[in-house]
Amino acid sequence: MRTYDYNGNTVSLKKSEYRNGTVALIMNDSVGEIFAVATVNLNHPLQSDSMAFLDENNLPGIGKWIERNHLGIRMGVIASSGFCRYPLYTLF
Repeated sequence: MRTYDYNGNTVSLKKSEYRNGTVALIMNDSVGEIFAVATVNLNHPLQSDSMAFLDENNLPGIGKWIERNHLGIRMGVIASSGFCRYPLYTLF
């Protein structure tokens, strides 16, 4: 499994899905425990099995990190939930 450096932490990525069938991107630490969930489930019509909103609220800079590692691209759409705003990405 490929590993990445995320802010000094070694993580691996696992694509999973939320109950509504949209993609969830799980970040696991070096021992296989969940480090973070990089996506949020907003139940938005643009979410799919390859498009997801990234959790910039709890993981500041996650979008730029995804792009730097060639894991996805920003789609230019932002959705809100409460006072938080989440950018939409296509994940490769």
